[in-house]
Amino acid sequence: MCPEPLTDQQEAFRRWLIRFQRKHGYSPTYDEIMRGFGCKSKAHVYHFIRHLEEKGHLRRKPGSARAIELLNERFAVRLCGKVAAGHPINFADDTGDTIEITADLVPPCGDLYAVQVAGDSMIDALIRDGDLLLVVKTPHVENGQLAIVRVPSPIFPEGETTCKRFFRSGNLVELRPENKAYSSTYFPQQDVVIDGKVVGVIRSELWGSLAAAA
Repeated sequence: MCPEPLTDQQEAFRRWLIRFQRKHGYSPTYDEIMRGFGCKSKAHVYHFIRHLEEKGHLRRKPGSARAIELLNERFAVRLCGKVAAGHPINFADDTGDTIEITADLVPPCGDLYAVQVAGDSMIDALIRDGDLLLVVKTPHVENGQLAIVRVPSPIFPEGETTCKRFFRSGNLVELRPENKAYSSTYFPQQDVVIDGKVVGVIRSELWGSLAAAA
């Protein structure tokens, strides 16, 4: 069930809780909320917490001074253009746009970005044209992992980007599609640049509503 919308003041309180937890690694006590958020009394703290709990944004753990557990924590992810799930295409490193996702989908990390899929060669991996891929930037992936890679291109000097299942054998890299209508492509290892591994997929009919201002 989706959380209910918050008032502006409740949203400000939720964001303050997020900042506190990211900074300290634990939830605040009522006294820390009073001092940090500027509540006049513990009754005001309880008022905010109760409303966020009723609307599905947090829950309280009984018997703990640091009892607040945030649910559906949201954070921004860079949207970096498109990648092909068919023939490789070029994409801009950073469009300047972001989307907002929840931490229960993918844990927040500094090296996370998103790209939109163009093509149908990964449909047997349940990745469709228009879907959004969540990618952790890394220069290394294991055999069989879904990877975002750049391969040689006569048009684009820095290579063209594609999403395929990655396999390395000796000095040769196989980029394997997940659609029987397509064949694997092979490149010398030194010609393939790994831009990240795929850690999540957001369906095309859902991700448009996640767009947020940078």
